[in-house]
Amino acid sequence: MSEDLFASEGESAEAVTVAQNAPASPRPTPILEIVPERGQFLRFLNRVAQGQQDGIPIYADLRDANGDPMPTNTSLYFAVEPSGHESAMKVSEVLKNISQYVKLTISEQRNVDNIDSVKIELQAPENVENGGDSVAKIDVRDIDTLYLMCDSPAQIDWSQSELYIESNAVEQHGRR
Repeated sequence: MSEDLFASEGESAEAVTVAQNAPASPRPTPILEIVPERGQFLRFLNRVAQGQQDGIPIYADLRDANGDPMPTNTSLYFAVEPSGHESAMKVSEVLKNISQYVKLTISEQRNVDNIDSVKIELQAPENVENGGDSVAKIDVRDIDTLYLMCDSPAQIDWSQSELYIESNAVEQHGRR
């Protein structure tokens, strides 16, 4: 069954926790944490019926404390921290700029003509043999955490920002 994962102007889905990035950090920092409900796992699909390209559609309007759009040179990527590990592993391509989120409204991003521009391609974890290769899915167990990492000169303000992960690209399943 599909799962709605979002953070919107101070509200968020149960599995989602928002965080503030640290612009002064030498490394990207999380802006979103996703932890499935106990006894469940989330499957993130790299291919949806909309658009032509692989990737998971992310719709966003990211703003700073002044209400201005986050800078175009902001970069985003997904990383997973499996249970027992002390650091997160990159599991997607890095969007090196967010111009598509700055120029297009969320409604325009969902349009079939624009959806490929807001997809983030999921990849095998960087520390495995085929690391960086495109994969069909990423499974996140209830003991793991999926992060949306951000590198930006500005700090995100979640009371003025919105982010939605395409629900057709997220399935919730029970752990066996």
